Amino acid sequence: MPPAPPAPPNILLATDITGRTDRALDRAVALARQTRARLTILHVAEADSGAEGSAEEQMRAAAARLAADLPAGLLDGAAAQDFSITTRIEEGVPADVIADLADREGIDVIVTGLARAEPHGLLLLGDTVDRLLRRAPAPVLVVRRRVTGPYQHLMIATDFSKPARHAVEAALALFATARITVVHAHDPAEADEAGPALDRFIDGLAIAVPLRDRIARIAAPGTPATVLQDQATALDADLVAIGTRGHGILAEAVMGSAARQVLAAIDCDALVVPARGR
Repeated sequence: MPPAPPAPPNILLATDITGRTDRALDRAVALARQTRARLTILHVAEADSGAEGSAEEQMRAAAARLAADLPAGLLDGAAAQDFSITTRIEEGVPADVIADLADREGIDVIVTGLARAEPHGLLLLGDTVDRLLRRAPAPVLVVRRRVTGPYQHLMIATDFSKPARHAVEAALALFATARITVVHAHDPAEADEAGPALDRFIDGLAIAVPLRDRIARIAAPGTPATVLQDQATALDADLVAIGTRGHGILAEAVMGSAARQVLAAIDCDALVVPARGR
């Protein structure tokens, strides 16, 4: 009997109802359409004692803004295309509410956008995304680029640790149809061992053999940020995945303190996978 097809993913889009998150919305909808997923669009309204109206009225106003922000026909069109979209408004500290809801609802991937992008390309996460990356129970997809179609080339960083193994397996579970490259940045003195070690790491992944055979492998000397930036540019990767140790990018990450430098260096979308993800 052939194996059962994988269950559609459960996607959460965290939006602040601004133009900065348009690309995240487009990517979340594209992923939901592609995988027939259940997409929840969440806006967290922070309590504002100086705003007019009661807390209930402020929540209703936020719900109206969210509805107005969505493209016309999006909710009705989703059902016709065999995926679902629901909207939710919650109140509280955004990153905490997002993380808690993702945990309760069994979310497979959280999609969010940037605070802003400076002209020279620096990825600025913003306080909410920064905090979310510390707390998220599921992979967080930080969307930077405009959507032109499904991801074509997934590049995954590894340092051979258990969190790195989890990051690779989680990224492959979400984006297995893309072209795949696993990259290891190493000290120049480790050049002779880096390639064989990368082969052993990939051979030990809990993935199907046909998928393993599709993985390209690159071991290159240099810092993680420099190597990933160079390889992502050279190979035109549109998604880079990194894992974290403990609670997120500001703590120890799969490549130590270099994780934040990696996110600043790359100019494509990023998937940040927590050590204890789903």
